[in-house]
Amino acid sequence: MKKQLLFIVFTFCACINVFSQEQKNATYSGGIEALGFVANEELPFWAYTNTYGRLGEDSNGLVYAFAKANYKLSENSTITLGASGIARDGIDPNIQRAELYANFKNKWIDVTVGSKDFTDDTYQLSTVRRNILFSSNSRALPGILIKNAKPIKVFKNFSIDAAIAHYALNDDRFVEDTRVHYKNFYINWDINSKNNLSVGLQHAVQWGGTSPERGKQPDGFSDLVKIFFGSGGGEEATSSDQINSLGNHLGSYSVTYKRRGSKLVDIDVYYQSLFEDRSGIELNNFPDGVWGVSIAPKSSKLIKTVLYEYVQTVSQSGSPVATQIGGQQSGGDNYFFNGTYVSGWTYEGRTIGLPFITIDATENENLPVNNRSVAHHLGILGSFWKLDYTFKLTYLENSGTFRTPITPKDTFVYTYLQARLPIEKIGVFSLNLGADFNEDRDTFFGAGLGYRYTF
Repeated sequence: MKKQLLFIVFTFCACINVFSQEQKNATYSGGIEALGFVANEELPFWAYTNTYGRLGEDSNGLVYAFAKANYKLSENSTITLGASGIARDGIDPNIQRAELYANFKNKWIDVTVGSKDFTDDTYQLSTVRRNILFSSNSRALPGILIKNAKPIKVFKNFSIDAAIAHYALNDDRFVEDTRVHYKNFYINWDINSKNNLSVGLQHAVQWGGTSPERGKQPDGFSDLVKIFFGSGGGEEATSSDQINSLGNHLGSYSVTYKRRGSKLVDIDVYYQSLFEDRSGIELNNFPDGVWGVSIAPKSSKLIKTVLYEYVQTVSQSGSPVATQIGGQQSGGDNYFFNGTYVSGWTYEGRTIGLPFITIDATENENLPVNNRSVAHHLGILGSFWKLDYTFKLTYLENSGTFRTPITPKDTFVYTYLQARLPIEKIGVFSLNLGADFNEDRDTFFGAGLGYRYTF
């Protein structure tokens, strides 16, 4: 822990030293944020969820600092260095790095090495920040991400986007040193000057590492090729991975329609599926996933964006049914969990993707508590007087899992309001209010004051 803190401090000092040198081709930015909460029991859901792992339900506040330097290497290429650290209570350890990365970008390629948040604040109203696999609910994973710098034109109105990444899950988990292979591919169709349609696929695989029950998992180059194509493992793999695919696979189909250029509103309509195995790939679990529509009025300041999302994960291709083919199982997709990689799709005990999928974190493993949900979510972004505000309202029904159902369903209502007052040359002050309602427990409510200064 001390070594990690010293490394963060050293990185910040190095950045500050660089910033102090006036260079024609260098720009820099940075800042600090402080936030304090008062809650009756634990923080309301949206106060700590999708905060990049910076806050937990038992946190009372945080101090967050960040710095970034951007160097223009040539007319078409830049390198960016970023570092940030966080101190808060309610999460062990209390002090951690948030991001620490180097990024190189030119006209063709965008490469990030280190730990950088996968999503940004562009889609802050969404339950998953418009990415069902990486929702910003956990701290940034360390690794390398390579993607195209801008859409690659294939035909006049068609372009593609693609990315490939390798991450390390270096937290305390059931299978130590688990690796993550990730890739995506999108086809973009510019129907005309106002309308765009994008269709794509995300694919992630947990692989490698050492299990206390099943020993060292395959991690050679040939095994990487197998997980890339979803092939079965060799003799050294578990019997399940030999029959099905090597590693723990999960992914998502994505369809997004955007309308821009209208005098009245900008519109986004989107769907993201969720799959764990062949049944989900073949859409036997349809309509599981996130369905959303976002409307941004052009003439309104009071309401700048309205978003509605319908989220469901209850189908899972039906209840588990044994088949006669090599002992495989049909149905019961059991999102974000796996028999070998028992900690599932989590990092430091927090769900990496859709945050309605919850876990029970123990010393050695994370077990599913709920991955069958239905949610209706409303988000509003706007301005009133000198205040900018964000409002979220969510109705959620949890049904547990197929193996351990919750009967009757556990229902929640999550509410959250943040009001921000920007003052020129001083910073941004914020007021955060939230309340969670449930019939079988006390209402959770909390209030917080925040301050953010950037330079």
